[in-house]
Amino acid sequence: MNKFYVFFPAVLLVAFAIYYTQVAKPEMAEQEAAAKQKIVDQEVADTARRADIEKKAQADAQVQQHAREERDRLKLEKARHDREEQDRQIADETAKFENESASLKKQISDMEKDIFNLRAKREDTSRAVFEAAAKVELAKIDRQNAELEIQRMYGMVAQRVNDSFLTKLPPPAPPK
Repeated sequence: MNKFYVFFPAVLLVAFAIYYTQVAKPEMAEQEAAAKQKIVDQEVADTARRADIEKKAQADAQVQQHAREERDRLKLEKARHDREEQDRQIADETAKFENESASLKKQISDMEKDIFNLRAKREDTSRAVFEAAAKVELAKIDRQNAELEIQRMYGMVAQRVNDSFLTKLPPPAPPK
């Protein structure tokens, strides 16, 4: 029985070695070759698919790049147009305000001339009023002097009349 324990596994080992080298190893080689071929085919398919995806991605990227460039160009053109419009509006407003400023300066200078003329008129009027007031005062003084002169003359005439013999009544007749 001792031999059976050794002999049986040895026979099985030899049978396994023959089966492995004659049947299993070529099958495994075929399976390995098929797996390698499948991997190579998969890699070729992946490479082709990747190349196709890359071509599509490049085409999409180019389309997106063109679209982005077109949007950027439109934005730049719109910004340039807006700047030109703003510049034109600013120039128009500047011209309008410069014209308004010139007209207001002219009005100011005209008003200053009018003010100067009115001040000169006021001075002339004040001087005329002062001269007229002075003439009135002089006339009042002359009138007072004239009244005083008349009173003095009246007083002198009255004194002469009093002193004159013509104005004296003859003495009363003696009583008879």
